Amino acid sequence: MSNQSEASMRPTRTSTPSPARLSRRTLLGSGGGLGVLSALACFAAPGASAATRSASALSASGLQIGGSTRAFRLAEHAPASSTRVLRSAGALSTVQVQVSGGHMVGVTFPAGTTAGSVAVRTRVGGTWSAWAELPLNDSEPDPDSLDARTAVAGSDPLWVGGLGSSATVEVRLPAADVATAQLHVVDAGSSRSLLAAPADTTDTTEAPADAPVVDGVPPVTTLAVARPAITSRAGWGADESLRKGAPSYSQTIKACVVHHTADGGSYGRDDVAAVMRGMYRYHTVSLGWSDLGYNFVVDRFGGIWEGRAGGTNLPVVGAHAGGFNTDTFGVSMMGDFTSVAPSAETLESVARVIAWKLSMYGLPAKGSAVLTSAGGGTARFKAGTTVTLRTVNGHRDVGFTACPGNVGYTKMDAIRNRVAALMSASPSSAQTAIAAKYAALGGAAGFLGAATTAEGKVPNGRGSFQYFQGGAIYSTPELGARVVRGAILAEYARLGWENALGFPTSDDGPALGGAYTHFQNGSIYWSPATGARDVRGAIRTKWAASGWERGSLGYPVTGDSRAAGGFFTHFQNGSIYYSAATGAHLTRGAIRDKWASLGWERGLGFPLVDDTRTPNGKGWYNHFQGGSVYWSPATGAHAVRGAIRERWASLGWENGWLGFPTRDEYAVAEGLRVDFQGGTITWNSRTGELTAKRS
Repeated sequence: MSNQSEASMRPTRTSTPSPARLSRRTLLGSGGGLGVLSALACFAAPGASAATRSASALSASGLQIGGSTRAFRLAEHAPASSTRVLRSAGALSTVQVQVSGGHMVGVTFPAGTTAGSVAVRTRVGGTWSAWAELPLNDSEPDPDSLDARTAVAGSDPLWVGGLGSSATVEVRLPAADVATAQLHVVDAGSSRSLLAAPADTTDTTEAPADAPVVDGVPPVTTLAVARPAITSRAGWGADESLRKGAPSYSQTIKACVVHHTADGGSYGRDDVAAVMRGMYRYHTVSLGWSDLGYNFVVDRFGGIWEGRAGGTNLPVVGAHAGGFNTDTFGVSMMGDFTSVAPSAETLESVARVIAWKLSMYGLPAKGSAVLTSAGGGTARFKAGTTVTLRTVNGHRDVGFTACPGNVGYTKMDAIRNRVAALMSASPSSAQTAIAAKYAALGGAAGFLGAATTAEGKVPNGRGSFQYFQGGAIYSTPELGARVVRGAILAEYARLGWENALGFPTSDDGPALGGAYTHFQNGSIYWSPATGARDVRGAIRTKWAASGWERGSLGYPVTGDSRAAGGFFTHFQNGSIYYSAATGAHLTRGAIRDKWASLGWERGLGFPLVDDTRTPNGKGWYNHFQGGSVYWSPATGAHAVRGAIRERWASLGWENGWLGFPTRDEYAVAEGLRVDFQGGTITWNSRTGELTAKRS
């Protein structure tokens, strides 16, 4: 690496829970902050009424799909039926179903069902298995995704092995849910593609031929960590006719989410391919998703299996972490790790597939990622919330869930440590993070073009940088290598590079009609109409809470700027002002214009609240340190302050007989006066007397 100073190398600056298996319902009900109904509502088909919603993604006309999935309506317990209710105990009922064949079972419900618990057991050859509690599936699609459009609610599936030609399944569930619940029995079968596959079934072809070109996606040949053996979908016998639509892609990968399948069934090495087929069929046919939810699955013997279709090296959007499926990939450990630990073989393979995938995108094992929640029933953060997470997360870090199990979650630090060790010990670890990122983005043939500087250290020694024809890459061990380019890069340089905003925490990303890059100490947003502007601190937090550029304020039109005793940023549709005494508050429209005409913060002082609708719904107001501004369509915006404001407040503000102010404070012979819709308030400068008079 060159020892040149950064200033000499960079372009010249210009002015430019408990051990019990907990269901999602239990977790939501114990402090998740979201009701169960809202948690499950995203599963409903658009426009479906409660009376017409099905408990299954199977069509109503055929309960048997290709001989591999059978659905039994638990309410059908007439004498002629093979289904009967055995007994009811309190709020729970036990329903018995006679079945022939099958390897995996699960229970589905209409979208919005609030059943609290489901358990199943099986009898084969006269011997009953133990009861197995089935938590509600919480590996969830994002709202409005293709997966969510036809999805129903359902338990996690349970591998029960071969049920044989005559078996009994008992389902224990709330009595209120028997009428709409369905038992799904999945026969994983033997796949023709599996029987015809060659002995080497590892996934060596990455993206499908028709995969779209995605910015930031590395080609197959640029691997910073050796690629582990991954059994392809063809290798485990995926029936591709079950998939719905084409794969969806993110622009990049920012983080990983680790899961467990929560399947407490016992499987052998020879069963794993069938477990994959059963889980795939349950996700698509029974739950109605477009494909298997996870991007990768790792069995207890250390085998790694390709999950969702679309290319293992590409940023395929899965259905594994509701609210956070974009820009992440999901790795699920096959099994239930609530009270037992994953095997050493499982943990090693989980670490290897994560290290390989992270290395392609220039991400550190122990770094951070800035993600925006899409919301949804199990998401910990409401839609639009920007969250800083780790590069490697457990599912419960982003969702209200017990996943990846209480014991499984205790292994997260061990997984991160192993991923870091694999990345540092790889043959290509001598390659810097910047070089790996550059290669992953296509090198000189990519959008960055040829290098224009050598790689160098920043003056404070905390990171590295390199400039290219199309931008720059900045890197630190904690944050990884990130791309900054265009007008955002020019503004970053003008502000003092990493000395002002710190190092980038995200790559250059698309915004609504523009672009952005997040940094340690703020963000820079750009649009053609506004240029590149920085937003920082409490003002940035307030703007983010309002919806970023998609919210009511739009893009920033100034950078972070000093006010008299604080800071401000102007936006397309308003302003946010901050002081240590008042915090950050936004003001817009006619109220902001009136405040501005009175001298901004040097006049009425800083805002104490955001613009707020009046209780009667007829107007808006904002309180400032030195007074208030009230607006209504009939009166416009006017300021009221001092003793006159206090008297008006005592008479009920705009809800009193005076109504809204119709004129700013003005001088009269006695002193000062403010006109209102219903009268006036006059302050006598000699006596201090206040007189409220009706019109």
